[in-house]
Amino acid sequence: MRYNDALARYESWRERWRDPILTALLILLSLEVFVGEPLSRSKVPAAPVLVVVWFLLVMSAVLVASRHWIAITAILLSSSFALGTNILRVNDPSNLTICLGSGALMVFMAALGWIVWKGVFGPGRITHHRIQGAVVLYLCIALWFAALYEISVALLPGSISGVAAHGHYLVLGRGLVYYSLTTLTSTGYGDVLPTQPMVRSLSNLEAVIGQLFPATLLARIVTLQLQERQSGH
Repeated sequence: MRYNDALARYESWRERWRDPILTALLILLSLEVFVGEPLSRSKVPAAPVLVVVWFLLVMSAVLVASRHWIAITAILLSSSFALGTNILRVNDPSNLTICLGSGALMVFMAALGWIVWKGVFGPGRITHHRIQGAVVLYLCIALWFAALYEISVALLPGSISGVAAHGHYLVLGRGLVYYSLTTLTSTGYGDVLPTQPMVRSLSNLEAVIGQLFPATLLARIVTLQLQERQSGH
C-alpha cells in the first residue's frame, strides 16, 4: 500500500513538473553545447562545472523518462560510460577510447531524444515548455551526428577537413559540434568540409533532417492543439 501511494505521488509530481523539466533540459544542454564544448578546448579549468552540468542533465532526463525503464537504464549506463571513457581520453586519446566514448554518447542522445519526443508530443496542452523541449530534440540530433562524425574521423583520419580526433578535450573532437550544427541548420560556412564519400552522405542526411524537422514539428503541434480543443468541447 505504501509503495502504491508513493508511486501515485511520484506520478502526480511528474505530471506537474514534466513540462518545466523540458525547459531545464534545454538550459542544461545549451550549457553543454554552447559553453561547455568551447571551454573544453580552452585553457579555462571548467571540467568540474561541466561534470555537474552533465549530472543535472542526466537526472533531468531520468525524471522526464518516468517509468520507461529501458530508456532510464540506457540513459544511466550510457552517460556513466561516456563520462568515464571521455575522462580517460584526456590522457589516452586513442581510437578505442574515442569510439567507445562517442558510441556511448550516441546511445545517450538517442535515449534522451526518444523520451523528449514522448514528452513534447504526448497528450496534453501545448505549452512553451514543450516548444523548448523540441529545441532539446533538435540539439540531441546535432550531438548524435557530432558523435558519429567523431567516430568517422577516428577511423578515417582526414574524412572531415579542419578537425582532429586527437587532443586534450573532454567530450567531442575539435570542431565537430560546430560542423554538425552548421550542417543541421544548413548554414555551411565552408571552413569545415567532408572529404570522404560516406561522411558526405551522413552530412547530407543530417541536412535533410534539419530541413524536415521544423515542418514536421509545426504540423504535429497544430494537430495536437486541434485535438486538445476538440476534446475540450
